[in-house]
Amino acid sequence: MSRNEDENYDFFGDEQYDDVRRATRANGRSRGRRAVRPALKTSSPASRLFSRLAAVSGVLAVLVALASDVHEIAPDAVPAMTEVPGRYIALTAAVLIAVTVLMVITARATMPKYATHGGVGAGGIVALVAALLCLTVGVSVGVLFPEGLIHPSNDKAPVDDTSQMEQGIEQAAGACTGGWQGLDTGGVPGVTTVQMCAEPRVAFVSFESPAAAAVGAPPMRSGIVSLLNQYSTDERAQGDWQLLSGERWMVFGENEAMTALQQRWGGTLEAMSAADGDGSDAAATADTTAGTAANAVTDASAAE
Repeated sequence: MSRNEDENYDFFGDEQYDDVRRATRANGRSRGRRAVRPALKTSSPASRLFSRLAAVSGVLAVLVALASDVHEIAPDAVPAMTEVPGRYIALTAAVLIAVTVLMVITARATMPKYATHGGVGAGGIVALVAALLCLTVGVSVGVLFPEGLIHPSNDKAPVDDTSQMEQGIEQAAGACTGGWQGLDTGGVPGVTTVQMCAEPRVAFVSFESPAAAAVGAPPMRSGIVSLLNQYSTDERAQGDWQLLSGERWMVFGENEAMTALQQRWGGTLEAMSAADGDGSDAAATADTTAGTAANAVTDASAAE
């Protein structure tokens, strides 16, 4: 189109043509600007470096937090960690979590201007969340259950074999010179056997299950205390008596023998003496297995 024709359009006031011409010029200018503007960078070497560091520190935080969980839930599971205080492990995990947070913030701060932060430090953020969850579990268990939740059993008593139980006790207390005597269980549910020896003075009770042992243990203790009270004037009944208890068994005897037996079988020692109870307990437990066993041992001591 010639200049004259362009002027004619202007002369007659063709507004439609005027609008098209202005739009064409604006589009040309915008295309020119886009051509000049440099390509937008989405990351920088510094941001990539800090993102990797965030991921590494985050993974380490997760591992240490998991170690804290194991230490608090099962303190004896890892022998190398047994002597390490749990608070030190939790503190190490907390420090690594703080480092991860710092690395993620730095990675985002070092992004180029006008760049979006999508995906920057994503690995560190995921690891950070996982570490926080694990650490929360470990700290909660440590506060609520200071002794832990899972403990390996140290019970080595051959409770399912009466003859092996007798042999094990003899190895700790000495040979039973008069032979072992089986006693009436007294009709107590869950009791499998009651055996006693007069010399050395010792008796044991075995149970069908840990639940049965939990039910039978209180009568056992009460019966022993009652009989020690009953024979409190006899010198031979005034020894240092101990009750050694396992998951499904209990052994009553003198301190030296029970201490030696504990080293073989494990279990928990409990000192027994006449001062722990009074004569009224005897009437309540006279028909129990515990009272029968303790009575037999004490009677044998008094008859010598």
